[in-house]
Amino acid sequence: MKLFKKTNQNKFYDPTKSLTEIANFLETDKGTADKTTLSWGKDWPEHICMGYTETYEKYMAPMRDNPVKFFEIGICDKRFPYASPKMWLTYFKDVDLYGVDNFWGNYLHEKTDEISMINEWGVNFIYADQGNFCDWNEIKQECPNNFDFFVEDGSHWPNHMIVSLWQARNLLKSGGYYFMEDLQNPRFTRGKFKYDNSLLTEDLLMAEHSGVLKSNFLNDQQNKDIHENFELVEMVLDKYSVNYLAVLIKK
Repeated sequence: MKLFKKTNQNKFYDPTKSLTEIANFLETDKGTADKTTLSWGKDWPEHICMGYTETYEKYMAPMRDNPVKFFEIGICDKRFPYASPKMWLTYFKDVDLYGVDNFWGNYLHEKTDEISMINEWGVNFIYADQGNFCDWNEIKQECPNNFDFFVEDGSHWPNHMIVSLWQARNLLKSGGYYFMEDLQNPRFTRGKFKYDNSLLTEDLLMAEHSGVLKSNFLNDQQNKDIHENFELVEMVLDKYSVNYLAVLIKK
């Protein structure tokens, strides 16, 4: 893990636009835009915009003008690199933003100019692997332990996703929200992508009905930890029935 601290304050804040309007302008797939209108739509014809911002704004709007601590895993999508951190900077008036990525397929030294750029925007960048327990231990030493919001949009591998939730119990404040993106709909998209996290989706859908938060990807103690620390608020299916967005709250 390596932390690159921000070198400037946020200058992107724009209170005149909704989160969805910002997302669509920046071309992130978290918005609602028709992909055919976006610069990446032609090159990735099977990818769609998930409309997650409509759910995000429901939980984030009350905090828009307040000081906010925000943690996001996965910020350098090659289709729209760094669009999501720029979106959060534009939406929140006073956000202390930490973004994590491991630049899958690239070396760190190849990304130094980009890191400097987002540091200048006001982003604290963390070079780390969400599946690495040693990296998480260092993150907990270097970062605040009272984040308001956590957004997980990393590797999409189910073990990484649920372990990140388990690790976040030490970083998210009570009443803070944790969002887990791109959980495959077991009915329609199981095995459709290079990864398959539909078994984790089934764990969470079962938890939604039983009230018992647990996963087959965790051991007994880890399951006890997430059940004691988090409550599953809702599972939101996108309009195309491809993926769910899980919303959890820290107890």
